[in-house]
Formats: sequence, C-alpha cells, structure tokens
Amino acid sequence: MKNKKLAIVLAIASLGLTIVGGVAYAEEAVAPVAAEAAAPAAEKTIGALPSTAPAVATAVAAAPNDNELQMFRFALEMEKEAFVKKSMALDPATEKKFMDAYYAFNGNLVKLNNKRLAIIADYAANFDKMTNAKADELAKAMFDFRTKRTALNAAYYKNVKKATSSIVAARAMQVENILQGAMDVAISSKLPLMTK
Repeated sequence: MKNKKLAIVLAIASLGLTIVGGVAYAEEAVAPVAAEAAAPAAEKTIGALPSTAPAVATAVAAAPNDNELQMFRFALEMEKEAFVKKSMALDPATEKKFMDAYYAFNGNLVKLNNKRLAIIADYAANFDKMTNAKADELAKAMFDFRTKRTALNAAYYKNVKKATSSIVAARAMQVENILQGAMDVAISSKLPLMTK
C-alpha cells in the first residue's frame, strides 16, 4: 500500500505540474527584468499556474483509478498550455505557428514522461527489495530518459526556429526549461532515497 501511494504521488508529479514553487520563483525573477526592458511587460513576464497541491493530496487520498488520473492529467496539460501561451506572449500569427510546433513536441514529451512514470513505478515496486542489479537497471533507464528528453528539446528548438525565429525558439526553450526543471525538482523531492 505504501508503494502504491508513492507511485500515485510520483505519477501525478511526473505527469502534471506540481511546480508552482519553481514557476512562482521564476516569475519573481523575471518580472523585475521585464519592468526595465523596452518591450511591453506582457512579452517578458512568466505566467503563473494555479496550485495543484490540493489536487495531488486529494488524488493520493482517493487512490484514483486510471480514468480519474487521466482526467487530472488532461486538466494539468491544459493549465500547462495556458502557461506556455501566456509566457510566450506572441502575436496571433506567430502564436499559431509556434503552437503547431508546441503540440507536436508536447505529444512526444507526454509519451516520454510515460516512460519516466514506468521507471518511477518500477522503483516504487522494488523499493523494499532493491538489489544492485535493479538499482543499476533503474539508473541506466533514467540516463536514457534524460538523453531522449535532451534530444527532444533540441528537435523542439529546431522546429520552433524553423516555424518562427531563433528568438522565439530560444524563448520557448527558456519556458520549457523552467517547466522541466521545476518538475524534476518536484519529483526528486518526493522520491525517497534508496536504502543502503
């Protein structure tokens, strides 16, 4: 039961956006710079996401079934999309081109995060009976995940650059790095260290 709840918490964290603290910090760090910039502030600030912490606590307490978890995941993806649009602050024509590249990227990122979820679930299932061989397998699987995510990010940058400009592509990567970095911290902070 303990491992099941751990797996659920980590699933929600890896599939959703329990990153409010990291995003809020980024927003505070970017806002003063934006106020001093010559461009309109709307083009420089990072949007804030509503807190998902109560939803995570509720989901863990209720031990959601697959359908509920998928609905929760969908809601979080919609919040992420709104955050990205607000953070990018593009004119309508550029936003359309950007979002086409974003949707393709995010679909692949969701699939990749499913693999990460499987690694985390495997870790949770083996936490109390960890062996050297399983620890090595899990570590290698996470290296593979990170390598694939880096390659996906590079392809995203290239596609956004081709569709819009290098500046828009670099900004998109800044936004995505905030999201991925905060998500990594959120997951790592919930994942117990292996016992000796």
